[in-house]
Amino acid sequence: MIEEEELDLSTQAIPTIAAAQEQLGKALDEAKASESKELAQIVRDKGDRFVRVLSGTISLSRIHDLRNRAFDQPVADLCSAIETMHDLLGPVTLIMVEDQVYVNDIRIRFGIGSDAGVNLGRIWSQHNVGGMMIHTPVTEDQIRLLVKHVSEPPPPPRAPAPAPQGARTHLQAKFNSTGLEMIQLQPMYRFREQWERGTKIGADAKKAYSMSSGAVGSVWDDLAAGRSLNPLPVRKAMSELADMDRDEQSKGIAETAKDITRPPMVRHSVQVATLSLLIGRELGLSEAVLSDLGVTASFHDAGYGVDEHGFPPPFERHGTAGVRLMLEQRGFHEARIRRMLACLQHHQPYSHFPRPTLFARIIHIADDYDTMTRYRASGPFETPPYALARMYAASGTLYDPDILQVFINAVGQFPPGSILEMAGGSWVSVISGARTPETWAQPLCLMVRTREGKSPSFELEIDLAKGGDIAAVLSASDLYGVDH
Repeated sequence: MIEEEELDLSTQAIPTIAAAQEQLGKALDEAKASESKELAQIVRDKGDRFVRVLSGTISLSRIHDLRNRAFDQPVADLCSAIETMHDLLGPVTLIMVEDQVYVNDIRIRFGIGSDAGVNLGRIWSQHNVGGMMIHTPVTEDQIRLLVKHVSEPPPPPRAPAPAPQGARTHLQAKFNSTGLEMIQLQPMYRFREQWERGTKIGADAKKAYSMSSGAVGSVWDDLAAGRSLNPLPVRKAMSELADMDRDEQSKGIAETAKDITRPPMVRHSVQVATLSLLIGRELGLSEAVLSDLGVTASFHDAGYGVDEHGFPPPFERHGTAGVRLMLEQRGFHEARIRRMLACLQHHQPYSHFPRPTLFARIIHIADDYDTMTRYRASGPFETPPYALARMYAASGTLYDPDILQVFINAVGQFPPGSILEMAGGSWVSVISGARTPETWAQPLCLMVRTREGKSPSFELEIDLAKGGDIAAVLSASDLYGVDH
């Protein structure tokens, strides 16, 4: 992310990036060749054993006392599996979705007739828990405590409890109070039906953006607490955003652009991810690649979460700081390399040689656009149309000209979030991108001020394709009465 005083439209490159980029490129080839498959198989083997033993141990604890010697071997097996996976991959993540179980994003396939996945999901669902992330290896005593807490029934819904927010929060509080704070509980998940795609969930932009902000906010909370990055909840949130149609995505962009209720880094990360997904969809990227692009864009500024003597790193070092964070994670796979390269390259000029990766070129455009247009105390740094014009002037030098043109074609002459003054004196806020080539300069808008200077008493949509003359694009000084 670049601040106003740091916005540099020159074509200068950061000289230290080239060598690191070359090394990471070679590492990517090696990762593709063998290591990812090997690690995936280890996770499947260890994860299968982990899930089966955990399910059986919890069930057995409801019959026998945990001090019984019958628990010694299962508890030791659980500790060993967690330690092995942690040594290879870092934090161990268990996700249960209906009758399916995933360990570190690898689906565990049970044999025909096995009900281990169903049983485990049923056990945890009574606590409103859909998974957990284990940040460090655990001892046998800690495993016994985990099994004990999960085996105990949750408090009745109306009974007073230390955590009134719900059964999951109550269980997390028990974990934290008994030395299990390294285990982070996850919410319930479900698969979406085919008919829901692009309709029920996708149409509710506010719900999708709230989910995304929560997932990205957890990333920044983890960084502040010194915990490892966890891409799984972010990937699920990015899948929700990617599934929205362009109209709902545009409304979300407009909504997030003026949202001042969330922390700036959370808002910026979500907006950059959304803009990147918009570009990626227009480029025809597949669902899987779009999901990875969304996660990568969410993490592009993760380096600012590094503590350097009590302060985040300066702009010049935040890219390499992000790479260091990701290098702390165990394992080596293609998606992780793409994220590291994007951290290094998302401010690198398009004209630089070697050329930045596709993800970095997309994120560069989304990042700079949001930086110039996001709301501050005195309003946006630039109006969206002027930001587009300024970026277009750097096409082919700072920005990939083809990708920038795709972005401009998608958002239109007056991108979502633009405030326009109409010929009659009313003000409208743009909530759509370019719906068709013919309406590229005629977006869908919401009335925000009547010609009498008052706020409308109800939500009024105005389709400029059906008429209406634009008198001016409003700047920060127009909106807030300050010099810009």
